[in-house]
Amino acid sequence: MTLVLTGKRQVVVEFIENKIAENQIPSGDKLDTESGIAKALGITRATVREATSYLVEKGIIYRVNGSGLYVGFVSRPHENDFRVISPFDHQAEQAGQSAVRRVLSIDIIDVPSIQIAHALRINPNDKVYCLERLVSFGYMPVSYEKVHIPTSVCDLSEIHKLEESKYSHMEQITGKKVQLREQDISAFNLNDSKQSALLKVDEGQAMIELRELVSFDDGTPFEYTVAVINSDLFNIHQVLRR
Repeated sequence: MTLVLTGKRQVVVEFIENKIAENQIPSGDKLDTESGIAKALGITRATVREATSYLVEKGIIYRVNGSGLYVGFVSRPHENDFRVISPFDHQAEQAGQSAVRRVLSIDIIDVPSIQIAHALRINPNDKVYCLERLVSFGYMPVSYEKVHIPTSVCDLSEIHKLEESKYSHMEQITGKKVQLREQDISAFNLNDSKQSALLKVDEGQAMIELRELVSFDDGTPFEYTVAVINSDLFNIHQVLRR
């Protein structure tokens, strides 16, 4: 359940958001400690923790146990120095908009290619959910996604939850944690009329294709996504470990 912000918790949220915006702190950079924020504002650390939990849920910051708070979204570090892909929510907020996710369709189909079957470690004759989703900043479409999830992983009947957050929903229904996201990024010219219409761009426009494989913390891959992204509206960095 999302925390309702009132009184001092709202003060903390605005303090952190303003600090990020005014100092133009990039994703992955460290923020002040909760104790430091509590001291600066003259309120309890418990109140700060409640407010930062809200910001973590929104993807504006993330928490590294034993280290502190950081800008962006990732739940735990890896021994290597990873850079994090800024979530749609964070970039939308930076643009003064809200990230809106809309499920266009969800079907059960044969796995569409040997490549996807191999990546998901399933048989080429197995079935997958094929989820089409459009992500927008306010009213401006940014990304068209085709998400493939083996039907053996879970039941994806609650579509409204997928419009909020795929990963939170997957964690709730499987009891596992989403940990690793591997991405391949390439540029191409869009020549699909349906995608052009959905993204409100001309056919032939230069776009970014993002292919992403996502795995649980037990090493099991569960999602293969092909996304077409308008890079004029969304800045892609690198990817990482959740």
